[in-house]
Amino acid sequence: MKKNLMSVLIMALVFVNVVLSAVIMITLVPTAKQSNKLITEVCTAIKLELESGKVYNANTIPVEQTDVVVISGDDVQTFTLKRGADNEDHYVVTKVSAVLNKLDTDYETKKPLIEGRESLLQEIAINTFLKYTYDEIRTDEGQEEIRSDILEQIQELFDSDFIVAINLSETNYQ
Repeated sequence: MKKNLMSVLIMALVFVNVVLSAVIMITLVPTAKQSNKLITEVCTAIKLELESGKVYNANTIPVEQTDVVVISGDDVQTFTLKRGADNEDHYVVTKVSAVLNKLDTDYETKKPLIEGRESLLQEIAINTFLKYTYDEIRTDEGQEEIRSDILEQIQELFDSDFIVAINLSETNYQ
């Protein structure tokens, strides 16, 4: 009789354990989903990368592993800026170039695609500069934002991250 009573008690405890586990799952899973959704929205808002994988930039790749392609032609190019608070026309004169990762799997197939598409790449640069005012572009943060904006658009165009950085050289503002 004692063994039977112990078996019934164990079965009752197992049943209570299953019920409590189900209650915990029912209450925690929706909360976890809402937390994940909130975290995703916050990361998107501050532009954090949510995907895992290799992240390259010009600082993590050795110089001998990079190649530089000038986007704005052989000479400096003049870009028009958005009108600011002073309602005056302002311009930036600079040379825009892209840093390519030679060891990327897409380098050999996609680098030849850059040639012949210089006007499209220049248009990306022109449209990007048109989004920023004279005051915004003169700050380090503004220049970094322009570089990352151009880089993002070019990476989307080629559907690859073999282009790792955008450089602005010989820059003058007016």
